[in-house]
This record gives sequence, C-alpha cells and structure tokens, in this order.
Amino acid sequence: MINTENPPRGSLVPASIFVVIYAVWALLVSSGSHIITMFDNAVVGIICNNNPANVAFATLFTNLGNTSVITIETIILFIILITFRQYAYAWFTAGVMICANGYNWIIKHAVERRRPTIHHLVYADGYSFPSGHSVGSAALFGILIVLTILLIRSKFWKSLLIIIWALFPILIGYTRIFVHVHYPSDVLGGWIEGITFVLLGYAFLYRYYIEPKMLERHQE
Repeated sequence: MINTENPPRGSLVPASIFVVIYAVWALLVSSGSHIITMFDNAVVGIICNNNPANVAFATLFTNLGNTSVITIETIILFIILITFRQYAYAWFTAGVMICANGYNWIIKHAVERRRPTIHHLVYADGYSFPSGHSVGSAALFGILIVLTILLIRSKFWKSLLIIIWALFPILIGYTRIFVHVHYPSDVLGGWIEGITFVLLGYAFLYRYYIEPKMLERHQE
C-alpha cells in the first residue's frame, strides 16, 4: 500500500544525469587528473587531524559501513518488508543493493586505484575507487529515504527520518577519509554511484508499481 497521496514522480532523467556525472568523475580519477589531486588534498586538509575523540569516533563509526553490516541491515529490511507484504518495496531494496554493490566491484577492478599510502587507522584491503562503504551506505540509506517518503504519513517523522538517514552515509564517508583508507574522491564517487542506483531503482518502481496503483485508485 502507498501511504502518500502524491509520491514523487519516478523518472530516468535524474538517474541519467547522475550516470553522466559519475562517468566523468570516474574518468577523472582513473586518468589521475590534477583536478582530483587538488580536490583530495583540499578535503583531507580540512577533515583529518589527530584529535583523540575524533579518532575514536571515526574508527568506531566506520564499522557501520562494513559490507557485512550493510548486508545484514539489507536482509533485515528485506524481511521486514516481506513480513508486511510490501513485496514491491522488498524487491526494490534487494535489486538496488545487489546492482550497486555488484557494479562497485566491477569499477574497482576496472580503475584499480591504490589506497592512500599514509598509515591506515583501520584495516582495509582491495582497491580504493570507489569507496564500497560509501556506495553501500548511500544506496541503503537512500532506499530508506525513498521508503520513508512513500510509507510515512506524518510530516514530522518523515522529515526527521530523512535527516537521520541522510546523515549516515555522510558520516560513514567522512570516517573513511579520516581513517586514511580512502581519498575524498573515492567517497564522493561512492556517494554518486549509490544515489544513481537508488534513482534508477525508483524509476522502475514508479513505472511498474506505483504508477499502475495510482491509476487503479483513480479508476475506482
């Protein structure tokens, strides 16, 4: 059931725009562009420090973006949606997460960017671009934002939850830079990729589920 009278219209246009932005960003990273170097250096200079409280927060909070944690959270969300018979939303969730993380693996091995050489504050292996933590968190919490818009009636709770969901990927991305396992451009690329797949998934959800349901209601 759709608990909102005016769900945002789903379109491939915003998703296509993000695809282009992501493609340009990935090309700049893979080519070692000076623009990327300047961007990374500027952001690192602002974010990174040796404050013990910040180090403790970053090394702990970054674990919330681990693949295992994101996978468990996705499975729990999927089960909850199935339990409440929100089958379309459940498959929307699963589809976006599978595609986003699968594509992330492909891009990592296509670009083959090495991680920052500075001492890492947490363990990290594999290639650097894009940040898997950023992709996974942007996709999962982007899905939660979509579900909140569609299923929550109260404007207060809707606004509050959207703010909370948006903060998680921002903070997780911040910690990946702070603990020196990713360049800022990795994190930004991960956010763009995650958002892109959420937009693509919602475009299909709207076209094949929400729009037909709305037409049925108007015809009754």
